Amino acid sequence: MTVPFFEQKNAKSRSKSGEDNMRSFCKGAAITICAALALLTVFLVLPGLFHIYPMIVQSGSMEPSYPEGSMIYVRKVHADKFSEGDPVTFYLPDEETLVTHRIVRVDEEKEELHTQGDANAREDGIVTPFERVFGAPFLCIPYMGYLAGYLSSAVGKAGILLLVVAVCILSWMDGALLRHEKELEEG
Repeated sequence: MTVPFFEQKNAKSRSKSGEDNMRSFCKGAAITICAALALLTVFLVLPGLFHIYPMIVQSGSMEPSYPEGSMIYVRKVHADKFSEGDPVTFYLPDEETLVTHRIVRVDEEKEELHTQGDANAREDGIVTPFERVFGAPFLCIPYMGYLAGYLSSAVGKAGILLLVVAVCILSWMDGALLRHEKELEEG
């Protein structure tokens, strides 16, 4: 027995199957993009609501503890809570630049911290007064800093915008295909 290739019944079922595949693709792509954006929000935006500050490691001075390109999460902690051997995030004398190094000595009397990067051969050339202490890193995610740095650039922000537009287009396509499917079933 043979069946003509272009038989009307088979053409409709092939068309419907193609539309189902396209709808599945649209839904899957939209869900994947939304999940990626949600994960980025969880790792980059949400911590700020809990007074946790994500920071990008920009040098290798704290390797292997905090590799360059990592994202560290820092909590505000008062300087008197630290002890020798603790990592600490503090402002340099310019009061703009943040650095994370390890405490090698605490001078309680002068209220100063002496610090050194894990990968550095010598102690830092400056001491850190307690009032310049920002907080304590408690989590490190390797390579996440590279992604965060890219996303904060103009190109990265444009990419995020394109992903949002893509979700809108995919959702619209899914709705259009669904309406077309219903029209075929009714007519």
